[in-house]
Amino acid sequence: MNHASLPPDPQTGQQARHHGAEAVPQPAASFTLGEVFAAIRRSPLLVLLFTALGGGGAFMAAKAMPDSYSATAKLISDADRAGIIQRTEPGTQVTAEDAATATIVETIDTPVSLAYALDALTPQQQSELIVTAEFPPDEPMTEAQQRAQLLRHMSRSLDVTHSGRSYVVNITYNSESPELSATIANAVAQGYLKSRSDLRLDVYQQMLVNLDRELDTLTRDLAEAERRAQTTRERGRLMQLRFETLTGQRQTEAIEASAEVYAQQREAEREVQATAAVYEQLLLEYRRIQSRIGAPELTVQLFAPAVVPLTPAGFNAKPIILALGLVAGFLAGSSLAILRSAWQRRRLARRDQ
Repeated sequence: MNHASLPPDPQTGQQARHHGAEAVPQPAASFTLGEVFAAIRRSPLLVLLFTALGGGGAFMAAKAMPDSYSATAKLISDADRAGIIQRTEPGTQVTAEDAATATIVETIDTPVSLAYALDALTPQQQSELIVTAEFPPDEPMTEAQQRAQLLRHMSRSLDVTHSGRSYVVNITYNSESPELSATIANAVAQGYLKSRSDLRLDVYQQMLVNLDRELDTLTRDLAEAERRAQTTRERGRLMQLRFETLTGQRQTEAIEASAEVYAQQREAEREVQATAAVYEQLLLEYRRIQSRIGAPELTVQLFAPAVVPLTPAGFNAKPIILALGLVAGFLAGSSLAILRSAWQRRRLARRDQ
């Protein structure tokens, strides 16, 4: 009896010979959805173990993730135009200046303002800030370098914004500590106001120094002008007394000389009046600047100090990380259960042959 030719054996390259009975072809290994669930039911402890391991790992990773807290202090960039104070006359048309608010936003996050905020912190608060700054380990730093590093860290954690044509400037600080976030946000707001006030005082002080010099010069010029005016007045008076004793040609010459002295007198008096007017204006400006030095800042005001946040800021990814860990652990355990089931099927198939 002739047998149908069989495919060559993959190991020997020879055509397989049939002895006794024909070989039964083995079906390709495959899994249906039902077999997957059956494999999971046969190895529930394995699936539960890996699911627990994935969930535990995700829980530890989520727990290690630091929470970020945001605290916001609000400034009013133009209290007059915002209607908080009244500095202009009622009924005066005021044009909004968006550039002024934008300039405030850009100048708050500068080393000058942040240095004022850093100096306003207590030693304990500065120590907490140093911990969050994460300085490079085993790297010696001078006090100036450490201060510069702290200012850079504060700048990276700071967000200064304003919306549209609003006069409200939001100063938001992000930190792992809710108390530190509120403290630094308020310190930055107060530091900006103090830096602005100090800058204004420095400008006024320089203006007073310049006005002092100009007033000293004008005082000397005014005294000299008064002296010349008084001298020409006396010369004119003496010449008038001599007119009674002069006759003829000498009287004509005396009149011409008197006219010249009178012209000099008028010129000296005009110079006295002009110098006195300038002196009065400068003296008035000097007094006005002196009064401004002691006046409070009215343009920019702290509207709402930052409060300690109660919940972390932004999107909370920890539940998602935990869910992904559980899913990953379940999939890993299910995969091992399927492989274990396939291995058992192959072992049973070899045993039945």
